[in-house]
Amino acid sequence: MEKDKAVKNSKKAIVFLHYFGGDAGSWQWVSKHLKSDYTCLPLTLPGFGGTSVSETPSISSFSKFINDEIATLELKDYILVGHSMGGKLALHAALQNVDNPPSKIILVAPSPPTTEDMSAQEKKRMLKHTDRAEAIQTVKNGIVKSLKKERFDYAVNSQLKIAEVSWQWWLNTGMNNSIATQVINLETPVSVIFSMDDSVIKDVAIQKEVLPYLKKATPIPLNGIGHLIPLEAPKKLALLLKQIIA
Repeated sequence: MEKDKAVKNSKKAIVFLHYFGGDAGSWQWVSKHLKSDYTCLPLTLPGFGGTSVSETPSISSFSKFINDEIATLELKDYILVGHSMGGKLALHAALQNVDNPPSKIILVAPSPPTTEDMSAQEKKRMLKHTDRAEAIQTVKNGIVKSLKKERFDYAVNSQLKIAEVSWQWWLNTGMNNSIATQVINLETPVSVIFSMDDSVIKDVAIQKEVLPYLKKATPIPLNGIGHLIPLEAPKKLALLLKQIIA
């Protein structure tokens, strides 16, 4: 991220938080359609994208990292966008940033603020972290639309770069840590983009585990897309983001 350039840029800033299997680069195809109008600032969370982990991962430590980055960038009017795991973290980070909250939060197929439902069998499979075959299967399980080779390979390789401690933490702990009682107090307007055909965060989870805990939520359902919306339909998602921000 070009921090000095970002601070000086007068365009409205969008801070992007990636999904569990991704990193900042997972947003590159969405950012391509937004960069002429907005300053796009995708973050790579600690332990993802080949980065190191300085402390035991937790929702609080990730939220602190996000807000520290926002402070470093000297952002005063920004939108926070989070995909899947990044959605849960976006909500918590916004709650923690009392002095400088985002003007809007946009969640994309978010992991619920309660707990994310995953079968024991699927969790056991996913815990085989550095297995390329399992990484390929995880991407296939998460998509409905075919991904171009560049995006498919990125989704596979980004999984394999994740530090073991961060990988284990989310699957065994993070997705089960509820922040629902805190999130219910959030005053920031939230838009929730999700797909009716998502097999990872299903429509029923959005309706029962996400929307009831948000005071000012606007649901935006999609069809014909899976869980990896930023990779499956980046142009469509970028257009939606523009509409929401406008």
